[in-house]
Amino acid sequence: MAFAALDTSQKSTNLIDCMKARGITAIGRYYTRNRSNSKILTADEARRLSQAGIKIWPVYQNRHREPVDFSATKGKLEAEDALDYAKNIINQPTGSAIYFSADFDATQATFNSAIRPHFQAIAAAFAAAGNPYRVGVYGSGAVCKSLLDAGIVQLSWLSQSGGFRGTPQFKASRRWNILQALPVSGFCDFDDDVDPNTINADMGDFGGFVLGQALEPQVIASVEARAATGPMDALPAHPEFPGVPAFPGRPLHRGELGSADVKALQARLNELGFGRLVVDGDFGEATENAVLHFQARNSTPDGKPLVIDGEVGESTWAALFGPGAIFSTQALDPSASMRDLVIDIAASQIGVVEQPRGSNRGPEVDVFIRTTGLNPAHDSFPWCVCFLYWVFEQAAKIKRIENPLPKTAGVIALWNLGRHTEAQVVRKSEANARTVEPGMIFMLDLGGGKGHAGLVIEVRGDHVITIEGNTNPGGSSDGFGVFRRDARPIATGVLLGYLDFCDI
Repeated sequence: MAFAALDTSQKSTNLIDCMKARGITAIGRYYTRNRSNSKILTADEARRLSQAGIKIWPVYQNRHREPVDFSATKGKLEAEDALDYAKNIINQPTGSAIYFSADFDATQATFNSAIRPHFQAIAAAFAAAGNPYRVGVYGSGAVCKSLLDAGIVQLSWLSQSGGFRGTPQFKASRRWNILQALPVSGFCDFDDDVDPNTINADMGDFGGFVLGQALEPQVIASVEARAATGPMDALPAHPEFPGVPAFPGRPLHRGELGSADVKALQARLNELGFGRLVVDGDFGEATENAVLHFQARNSTPDGKPLVIDGEVGESTWAALFGPGAIFSTQALDPSASMRDLVIDIAASQIGVVEQPRGSNRGPEVDVFIRTTGLNPAHDSFPWCVCFLYWVFEQAAKIKRIENPLPKTAGVIALWNLGRHTEAQVVRKSEANARTVEPGMIFMLDLGGGKGHAGLVIEVRGDHVITIEGNTNPGGSSDGFGVFRRDARPIATGVLLGYLDFCDI
């Protein structure tokens, strides 16, 4: 069996020449809480592997094979320990990754009660440290998918155990960065078996590092924006808009006590900088004052002044959380084609702009970003793909199907992932007025890991008419809203191609 990557709990220092001769280019090694543990990666081993040009990806594991091994408290302590070891012992390069293990077939209940809080605490500890490294997970397909979808981790290493929950499906999705295979014995005179691994080139960078060497350009969520820097705020979820609380259907006002809706309101006002409220669900004077302040400085999604009355009705709720929180599909025909629906929904958002301009933020923009699993409060995210994902999400809900778009915020990532779905692919060399049609997504590679994407709504000769998020009406690089663009060439030098998800 030929392979170019392996992981092992054994020191590799004396076997580096053999590994190099056998074509090994990357190795997975351990960090643990016990610095005297024989399986831990040492500074000398990291140095010698790096001198040989073998990339290292570390995984932090202290058993992590039972639900009792996971909790928010343990996650925080282990994250801080891993950060200290990576920075002060190994001198691990900034921007590379540390994977954390969940090495068993966790149930959904265990994931919700133990694993998710554990990894949320890890993400929060990394964020508190300034995110020097990215967070990865080693585990089952179900755990990898759930943590990626929640935006808690940025990278995934899929366990060899094919019988674990969700593993066959996650393997087929090709969202993994590293895929572990069954152990082999007798490799390069290792005393014990080693695990072969496959690095997913389609996903680009897997977080490995060589000491003293610049990292490769990132290809997943960090293509256009750093991945989420911590767990999303705990807000009551709208069933159609993950991470976005639904309007409660009645105005909120002073005097309400212990309300989950008021908690969501208070958390959002804090996030937007309109107060330092205690998130207790009690609508008192401080909350009312923060609402008045917000209403005085903001407008409705269609640009009209908010009524400054201290109550949170539908208009103020939409200004706070975006129109997605009150988005209505009643005017849309569920019998319409997916193609027509995505065009109509995209058109309904024309005129949405960032608030303030250039911030990659705003009530509506935040909704687009949150739908992909990112938290807009944690970083500045370019959002053209987030807009497209939100559009297709709404259309999919109307059609009662899964969103056909892969869940990502990156252009290059969407291009790479989309080609492994059932989407129709039109490459640059094939793009013309006969092959491109409305409902397709155009994708541009702007260099340096950056890109841009938008929705085709009409084809006119050698040009396409589009609706795009994070763009502007004039065509400059200062993208700040959702606009219709009337003169994009069908094929340009920076075009990757077109993807059609409407007939999946």
